[in-house]
Amino acid sequence: MLSSVFMATSSIQRIRELRDASIPKDSLLGNLLPDSSVLNYSATQLVTKLAQGQLIAQQVIKAYLKRAEFLEKEALDRAKYLDEEFKKRGGRVGPLHGLLISLKDMVTMKERRIISGWIKWIDRIAEDDTLIVKILYEADAIFYVRTTEPQSLMHLECSGPIYDTTLNPFNRNLTSCGSSGGEGAVLGLKASPMSIGTDIGGSIRSPAANNGVYGLRPTAFRIPVAGVMVAQMGRESIIGVLGPLARKREDINLFMKTVLDTEPWLRDPSLVRVI
Repeated sequence: MLSSVFMATSSIQRIRELRDASIPKDSLLGNLLPDSSVLNYSATQLVTKLAQGQLIAQQVIKAYLKRAEFLEKEALDRAKYLDEEFKKRGGRVGPLHGLLISLKDMVTMKERRIISGWIKWIDRIAEDDTLIVKILYEADAIFYVRTTEPQSLMHLECSGPIYDTTLNPFNRNLTSCGSSGGEGAVLGLKASPMSIGTDIGGSIRSPAANNGVYGLRPTAFRIPVAGVMVAQMGRESIIGVLGPLARKREDINLFMKTVLDTEPWLRDPSLVRVI
């Protein structure tokens, strides 16, 4: 028993050290604040300004990396590539060109840890991206941070043994709610223009309400969940969905239109075909 407790404690300490080490020193705030004008734009406004060349992807990602750092190298490399493609083609290619999107931890990314709040899964590495990540990546989005969730998900709170408790960005005496509490918190902090969460009984809607942002729980079998890592996957008595959180209502529409325009039911046969 004591051996198991020691192993769990060591694993938690190791993953926290990996998290802290992933924060690049030149992205810490210090006396330099992020570009507040960029942070105040909605996702729809960012997509428009990026498409018109008024902003470049590297400018946007550097502003947001002052607020939320974890996938810095991949995000900066992606932003640089998109800026170069924009110059070559004389305009954007994908509908989400350069838009930053944060992901709830259970939304798997290839070759990244997929913990989903469980100590037992600390060393589990995803073999592939979830379908939603593939769709948004093909739309030229940039993924730059992954966020916390409670152990087991079935909780309207955001606390667990690995990353402790995610607090409300407006008042640390209050909760960010859950289970997509990390997504609600980064949006409340203006550390993300758009986030991807999951919901069964309020896990998108509650964090949205508690952090002053918008969230949508789509109808089941509308948005692909293929590849998402949860302990109860396949349990048909509890149907979870994946959906967006954003700071503006128009951004919810942007997410849904972008995903549904790709006809995801052709790639995930469990989905209902609705135009």
